[in-house]
Amino acid sequence: MLTSLFIDELNIFSIPMLSIFLEHDLHFGTAFLGIVTGATVGGASIGSLLGGYLADRFGRKRMFMLNLILFIVSAILSALSTNLAMLASFRFIAGIPAGADIANVYSYIMETENPGRREVVGAYNTLMASMAILGLNIWIVFLLIAGFPVAVIWKTAILIQIVPAVVLLSLYRNISESSLWKKRRKSTSYKDYWGNIMHNELRRRTSIYSWCCGIASGIEVGTFAFFIPYIIMKFGISGIIQERFIIIAIYCIGLPAGYIGPKIIPIVGLRRISYSGFFLSFLGLIVSGLALILHLYIILPVSMMVFVWGNHWNNQPIITSQALIADSEYRGKAVGMSNFIYQLPSFLSITIFPIMFSFIGIGYSTIVIAMASLFGIIITFTVFREIFGYHGDLMVDGIESES
Repeated sequence: MLTSLFIDELNIFSIPMLSIFLEHDLHFGTAFLGIVTGATVGGASIGSLLGGYLADRFGRKRMFMLNLILFIVSAILSALSTNLAMLASFRFIAGIPAGADIANVYSYIMETENPGRREVVGAYNTLMASMAILGLNIWIVFLLIAGFPVAVIWKTAILIQIVPAVVLLSLYRNISESSLWKKRRKSTSYKDYWGNIMHNELRRRTSIYSWCCGIASGIEVGTFAFFIPYIIMKFGISGIIQERFIIIAIYCIGLPAGYIGPKIIPIVGLRRISYSGFFLSFLGLIVSGLALILHLYIILPVSMMVFVWGNHWNNQPIITSQALIADSEYRGKAVGMSNFIYQLPSFLSITIFPIMFSFIGIGYSTIVIAMASLFGIIITFTVFREIFGYHGDLMVDGIESES
C-alpha cells in the first residue's frame, strides 16, 4: 500500500519536477505552465470522489488493480504527447487513478493495521512523496549529465513510473480483501456518509479539521512546493545541473521529516504534529518570500528546507485522521471527500499562482500563500481533538472486529 502511495506521488509531482523541460520542448509560457501542472491534480480531485464511492461499493482489492492499470496506460499516453493540449489531457486522466488510489489505500491501511499502528503507517504518505520527488530528480540529473535532449528527459521521467506499477500488479493475487469491509459491506451514498458525520461530534470535528487544513496544506503544495524547481532554475542561481542538485538537497529534508513525523506520533499525537508543521511552513514561506523580494538568494534554499519539513508534518495527519475515524462502509467516501477538498484548492492555486507572480512577483506571492499556513495553525488549535488510538470504527454489531 505504501508503494502504491509512492506511485500516486510520482504521478502528482512528475510535471512540477519537469516544468522547465516541458516549457522548452512544448513552447508554452508561464500562464500555461499552471494549466499543465494542475491537470494531474484536477484529475485527482475527481478521482478521489469517484474512487471513494467505488472502493466502498466494490471493495479495496478490485480498485487496487483498476488503479494500477490506469496508471500504466496514462503514463504511456502522456509520454506520447506532442503538444500542450495532449499532455494536459492525458495528465488529467493520470490524476484520476491517483486520487482514487489514495481513497482506496487509506481505507485498506485503516482496516488491516491495528490501532496505534495504522496512524503511523498512514502518516508515511509524505515520506513516499519525498522518495518520489528525489527519485525523479536523480533520474533527471543522470540524463542531464549524459547529455540527453529535453524531450527524452521529460518523457522517460514519466515512463519510469510504469516500473513500480507493473511490479505491484504482478503481486496483485497476494493481496487479500479487507475482512472488515466484507463484514460491514452495504450500499451507501455520499448523503448517508454526510449524515454519519453530522450526528457524531468527534467525526464532525475531525472532518472539519481534515477539510480546512487540507485546503491550507493543499494551497501550500499547489503553489510554493510545486514551483520550487521552477523558482530555483528561473533565477539562474547556478548551472542547470548544479541547480538540480540544489533542488535535490532541498527535497532531501523531506526524508527525515517524512520518517521522524510518524515515529513520534505515538508520543506527541496527531494534533501536535499538525500545528508544529503549519508553524514551520509559515516561517519558511515568510522567510522565502522576503529572500526573493530582497534578492537574498543565498538563504533561499535553507528557508525552502524549513518549508518542506513543515509541509511534510502538517500534511501527515490530514487524510490519516479522516480515514481513522470513518466507519468502514463510509471510509472510501470519507477519504475521497477529504482528498477532493485537499486537491481542488491545490488545482486552483496551481493555475492561479503563476499568473499571480507574473503580476506582483514571486516574493510577494509567497508571502500571500503564508496566510494559508496561518489558517492551518488556527484550525488545528480551535477545532481538532486528539484521536490517536481511536478504534470505534472496528465495532461490528457492538463487538470489536479483528483487523
